[in-house]
Amino acid sequence: MRTPKIEALHRAIHWYNNYIINNKESKLPSTKSILSKINPLEIKPLDNSNIDSNAWLTGFTDADGNFSINIHLRSNKNLTRVQLFYRLEIRQSYHRSESEENKVSYYKIMSILSEYLAVNVFSRNRIIKDRHFYSYIVMAHNKNSKLKLIEYFNKYPLISSKYLDYLDWLHIFNLQQTHSLTTLYLEEAIKIRKNFNSTRTTYTWDHLNNCYLSKP
Repeated sequence: MRTPKIEALHRAIHWYNNYIINNKESKLPSTKSILSKINPLEIKPLDNSNIDSNAWLTGFTDADGNFSINIHLRSNKNLTRVQLFYRLEIRQSYHRSESEENKVSYYKIMSILSEYLAVNVFSRNRIIKDRHFYSYIVMAHNKNSKLKLIEYFNKYPLISSKYLDYLDWLHIFNLQQTHSLTTLYLEEAIKIRKNFNSTRTTYTWDHLNNCYLSKP
């Protein structure tokens, strides 16, 4: 785990390990049966390995990432533009921090992600129902950052339905590389947008067959 949420994982492991310790002398058959099947877990530190060394970013993206296909008119021109973005947004501080003074920030991990993609970290402030929400955003918006993502997700495929959105997003990206004119792939982009992200109505889970997470 790479984020401040590791605190919650450590709490869960402490509870689990304490259950084993506190019940090791139990005479209850049910408890003895449970204890015979489990072992204490090791508490590991924050993962500081390279981003592309494991599938962590895949899980983060499945939870909080977004692929977008934006179609709009160019300003002052009678031409349509198709833009692709990958966006990852998360609150600025871990919500279980003890106090305002001791809040643990997500900035470090978002900075690591931005360095990996060679992009910037953006800060966002929203007011919803009189409450302030602060977040950090990392966005892949240029060709190089998108290629970096493609390389990563080809190595560690997404698990949720966002995998389907990624495939559609990737399809348009590839069309952009082979067609210099937007008009040559505009209809395809419009068609895909009708069954994409929140508007998606068709799903297939074939990508979970022989999933790399299920391999020993």
